[in-house]
Parts: sequence; structure tokens; C-alpha cells
Amino acid sequence: MNVAADPVLQALVFAVDTTRGQMSVTLSVNGAVITGVLVSAEEYAAAVVAQIRRSRAGNGEGEGLEDFFTPVAEQARERRERHTAASLAGGSAPEPELPAYLHLIDAFTVTGDHLPQGPGATWRIRADDVSGWSVNPISAPGRRDS
Repeated sequence: MNVAADPVLQALVFAVDTTRGQMSVTLSVNGAVITGVLVSAEEYAAAVVAQIRRSRAGNGEGEGLEDFFTPVAEQARERRERHTAASLAGGSAPEPELPAYLHLIDAFTVTGDHLPQGPGATWRIRADDVSGWSVNPISAPGRRDS
């Protein structure tokens, strides 16, 4: 049974997407606990492209993979620009397009009583897979928290 996404979480993701902000969050996703920094889809796409480029540095493997992430960034940018234009035009604001996905950088799956050290992973998670969430991060030494 697929449960609908939490509209409050979607509104939070929408706010991050439209302001290109960041916020530390902890999520329960299909039984796993994930903590990281919620970012806009644009920032997520840029982070993935940077990871792809670093992983293929000098060997040419994976060329063109970053092209798959261009539409993610473009759709997010267009959504943000439509929202900004509608806000600037005044009148009643159109109903926001609530995102179906949320994006994390510097994210860790929490296991046991400690977190891994070093940089975290980049995650794209369906909003309707999140069963619980908090804006409080689970911290580890040397970790960047917003």
C-alpha cells in the first residue's frame, strides 16, 4: 500500500527548492534512518554532476552521464522561476507544485550508535517513501550542519 506524501514535508521541500536554501533533516525512509542536508533539486543535480566528473577524471568513462541530470536542474529552475514570477506579479499566488522528490547532500544512513566519518552521500528520495522526518540533524564530528 502506497501512502501519500506528507504535504508538510512537500511544502518544506518546495520552500527549499524555490529559495535554493538548505536545511539539515533526518528522515525515516522504508525503515532506514537517513540524515543529511536537504537542498534544491538544482543543487542536487550539480552535486551529482560533480561526483560523476570526479569519478571519471582522466579516464573518459561515463561521458554523457551528466546529461541525464540536466533535466532535473532545468525543471527545478523553471518551477522556481514560475513561482518567483507569480509572487512578483501580485494577486493570488497559484497553487504550488509540490515536489514528488526530495534531495539530500552530505547524507548518511544511520546504523547502530554512530555515523560514518567523512563526506556523506547524495540522495534523491521519493517524498511518499518518507514515513517520518525531523528538521533536527543527527550529528557526527566534522560534519557540516545547517
